[in-house]
Amino acid sequence: MNNVQFASLDDVKKELLIMEGYDVIPTKQWPLYEILAHCAQTIEYSMTGYPQLKPRIVRKTIGRIVIRKFLKQGHMKHDLTAHVPGAAKLEKQGTVKEGIGLLLRVIDAFQAYEGKLAPHLIFGDLSKEEYDRYFTMHVTDHFSEVQFAS
Repeated sequence: MNNVQFASLDDVKKELLIMEGYDVIPTKQWPLYEILAHCAQTIEYSMTGYPQLKPRIVRKTIGRIVIRKFLKQGHMKHDLTAHVPGAAKLEKQGTVKEGIGLLLRVIDAFQAYEGKLAPHLIFGDLSKEEYDRYFTMHVTDHFSEVQFAS
């Protein structure tokens, strides 16, 4: 899926439904299930709270600068092997279909969520629209290493 670009989490959901029918070439970093579960985990933490936050000064300064840059340019690059700090390691490995189902359920839960969103571990307080755009870029960056067999 090199050069994949999603405009919203709705686009991500459409692609996930298409992905179910393709064979996946193993990724360089993580199995596809783990990528899908990691993306679901980060979205879920926006509703339940991240296990660890960077210091407030980081979230109010550097974090705000970085998220503004990402949102302005419409894409991001990050360490594709980095787990969420403080999160339990993803123990369960599953099938691609299970990972797709997990990520779809969490995106649906986020889209339906009406409560107060938790601050992002680095970027601090984000609106629901900012989170949607950030999560879309986060998934896009991870999906950039996913390839499908023709």
